Amino acid sequence: MRIVGRDVEYRSPWLEVVRKRVEPAPGAEPEDFYAIRVPSDYVVVLAVTDDDRIPLVRQFRPALELTTLELPSGAIDAGESPEASARRELLEETGCEAAALEPLGALYTDAGRAETRQWGFFAPAVREVRAPDPGEQLETVFVGREELGPLIADGTLQLALHVAVVGCAVARGLLDL
Repeated sequence: MRIVGRDVEYRSPWLEVVRKRVEPAPGAEPEDFYAIRVPSDYVVVLAVTDDDRIPLVRQFRPALELTTLELPSGAIDAGESPEASARRELLEETGCEAAALEPLGALYTDAGRAETRQWGFFAPAVREVRAPDPGEQLETVFVGREELGPLIADGTLQLALHVAVVGCAVARGLLDL
């Protein structure tokens, strides 16, 4: 299987729909496959404060038509490294500053439909240095470390890639739940 052509079928400031011509086997007739491309990758940060609390954010997500509880996250700005973006998003959304960031790697958001990656980071011993940015339209919520596992288990924290970042941190021995 290989890609033999691609072109943009639809473009907006927020996304592109890319038609890819896929040859399923050598000499076979190519088939169309469609993928979504967004202007940038994303970051997600699992942080723990000096007093062992985890900052989360609650916000309305129009695509889902519901309010979610999630880890601080956001798009990587043009020219910005994933680490710089993680620091910025953590500060903007929670008012917390990270002294150290442990990269957890890049996870694909939806291998069947999207080209987007989400870069995960673990931030131990973050400090609250100010209030979250007022323009963020979200609520910062701090939970105890012992509350995180139950929030995942009962479906309150339900964004798959955010749960995956928690799993990566646990698997690397960076966080005990």
